[in-house]
Amino acid sequence: WIYDSEDKAGNVQYRVMRSDVHNYGFVEEDTFDLSLMQESFAASEFIDTLISRKHIKYKGYPAMDCKFLDKNRSVYLTRFIIQGPHYYTLVAKGKQETPKMQGFFNSFETKPFVYGEVKERKDTSLYFTVKSPVFPDENKNKIDIPRIGYYGYGDDDEESEEDILESGTFRNKTISNDTTGEKIYVSFYKSQRYYTATDSSVLNEDNDGGLYGDTTLIVRMKKKFELPNKVKVWERIVSDTGSSRAIWTKTFYKDGIGFSLVTQIDTLTKPGSFVQSFYDSFMPADTLKGSDPFAKKSPLFFDDFMSKDTAAHKRAVKSIYMVKMDSTDFIPLKKAISSLNWTGKRYLDTKKSLIGKLDNIKTRTATDYLKELYYAAGDTVELQYTILEALLGQRTQYAFNIFRDIITVEPPVLDVPSNNGYNDYSYTIRSSGRGSSYGYGGNFMNGLNDSLQLTRTILPDLLPLMNLDDYERPIMQLLGQMVDSGLVKPADYQPYFSKFLIEAKQELKKQAIAEKNKAIKKAEEDKEEKNNAYRDNDDKDDGNEDLGLYATLLLPNAETSPAVKPLIQQMLASNDKRLKYNTMFLLLRNNKDIPDTLPAWFAGLDEYRYDLYKDMKELNKPDRFPAKYNNHLDLGKSKLMDEKSYDRPDSVAYIDRLPAEIKGKKGFVYFYKYKSKKDDLTWKLATVGLVPEDPGSFEFENVEKPDYDDYYSPMIPGSSDYYVLDLTSFSDTKIKEDEPMSQQLAIALKKMLYAKRKSASQFYEREGREEYDIRPRIDFGD
Repeated sequence: WIYDSEDKAGNVQYRVMRSDVHNYGFVEEDTFDLSLMQESFAASEFIDTLISRKHIKYKGYPAMDCKFLDKNRSVYLTRFIIQGPHYYTLVAKGKQETPKMQGFFNSFETKPFVYGEVKERKDTSLYFTVKSPVFPDENKNKIDIPRIGYYGYGDDDEESEEDILESGTFRNKTISNDTTGEKIYVSFYKSQRYYTATDSSVLNEDNDGGLYGDTTLIVRMKKKFELPNKVKVWERIVSDTGSSRAIWTKTFYKDGIGFSLVTQIDTLTKPGSFVQSFYDSFMPADTLKGSDPFAKKSPLFFDDFMSKDTAAHKRAVKSIYMVKMDSTDFIPLKKAISSLNWTGKRYLDTKKSLIGKLDNIKTRTATDYLKELYYAAGDTVELQYTILEALLGQRTQYAFNIFRDIITVEPPVLDVPSNNGYNDYSYTIRSSGRGSSYGYGGNFMNGLNDSLQLTRTILPDLLPLMNLDDYERPIMQLLGQMVDSGLVKPADYQPYFSKFLIEAKQELKKQAIAEKNKAIKKAEEDKEEKNNAYRDNDDKDDGNEDLGLYATLLLPNAETSPAVKPLIQQMLASNDKRLKYNTMFLLLRNNKDIPDTLPAWFAGLDEYRYDLYKDMKELNKPDRFPAKYNNHLDLGKSKLMDEKSYDRPDSVAYIDRLPAEIKGKKGFVYFYKYKSKKDDLTWKLATVGLVPEDPGSFEFENVEKPDYDDYYSPMIPGSSDYYVLDLTSFSDTKIKEDEPMSQQLAIALKKMLYAKRKSASQFYEREGREEYDIRPRIDFGD
């Protein structure tokens, strides 16, 4: 909302703006959001200088007064005020500051919101009634409201509303009062028909914890009660230190059906009648039927699956993945599997899904049944894969023995296209000498990796499978993993030693040929470099996974076989730096001697120095990292290069460092300039940080880097500090030759630190597009 006025006699212009910013996942400090408002205004193109700024309280509300000069030396006085989700910006512009400007600021006040008639409203898509003066049009609801459910494999048939609800659904909408800027987020959830929850304590906890796991929030109000119809209700108002705002939540729950209301309010002013009436009168519809999510659902599933009602059967087929089963379900599960026939729709997918449920039934009877199914499957390899996967999933000695008996007598072929056209069940070997890639796509043998202790008991019987092309690599990789973990000794696979040795020698020859070809190609490219300024400057070596696997299998015999050490030495002498590096660490992990010059050589390479630093620490051998390179500048440049796996920059040069503090940890951010290509006209900024103040430490201790499979976000309270502290990146910010470097670095650092705050995580995302994301820029024009 923008309102303008002008005092022509005094040549002063006035403006009042209101922006509404609703945050439901966090509560930011008032002083920080006021700083964002000031930052946004200062970024306007016509503003030249910030003269002063001062945090104040204005009629009880957090506020900030600022004074700016524009490029024509006119004066801009501003007052930024926060009232809950409402952000007010007052501006007075004149040739010089006058008392009238301050009079304008001091006359400003917010008035209570005015609403229309409160009426009873009914929402048919989210199933609730409420008394409210504001409510969206029902026809518009049907267009705007997404319906998200839990779906099995696809179905061409249109689903009824009942089918959607029984499949489990989540829906939400925001009820907005466009005039007042108030919003209430409403969500509806119904658990899937066959879903069984495992922990009922969540419904009974007297939990003072905050929103989304943030236990630092201040609980201003908490209620827990039950409605006459047995609906449980939780209600909370939470805030945070330094904030005048709060998040008000109200949750309703019964039999797997839940409703939630969330809004942001101002703690200094009572909620308006729109919000208050909505929260007080909200009532879930009593027409919805749910079921206890903590009850066992498999009997219901089997009733539907075996039902002659096609809708019930189809619903069960779609939801096999959801139902939990145990040993008591074996008989009905066996009956369900037996009921399937080839003429049924999705026969194969359904049978595979049902068979997969047997991995949780760890009885001998279930294991014997899987064996029976395997031999009955004939040449249907997709069923065979599923059966073998279920056997290993049972993780019992008896099941592993049955797996061994099957696979050593009747192993399924692996190199078979699946019904989606891809070789999902094969190992793919690329042995080019520059590195080999092999990865199992069918998954059933991955169960051997998951239970190495059990695998050890059947490994001797599995080793002969290496004589089959399909199984050579998966068995070798499994063996390598067990050798690496110390579960297998050289004597356990001695009959295959000569095979590994001769294959390793052959692979080493291929590696040498590939390295020579690469050197020739690079020499030719170097000759043409002047005529091809944009050639790929990334000559990173790939290593050779096949040779690494052979080395792992052969190294335990290094003392007894005279042929092993020369092979390892040839790998260490390779021109492929990654192969040389991996071989060095294979020796270190096994407490073997390495050439004293190797660590220093790798530490001298920008692309390997940081890897060497990390890996030596992981091996508890930090003293093996060369002291000469254990400094912030050398490690910083290497860590920066580590960010670019491909397309590394042509040039990187250190500029300066600036102090910074994040989450109580003090350190430095190191700034570099880089060019992607040699002929680039401009340099761009890159950063490394946060680096501890201690010159002998490059990274903060006790900050664990999360696994790639885990989800972490610096914007989510309680997530890993690793990403919060990580300020290492190549930016797209171009260095301006006509501006002081210190000023550009200070601005870049402010942007990075602001981005670590929840309220400013997207603040600079729209830079370069005329406005910032969270607060609008102010533009008076001429």
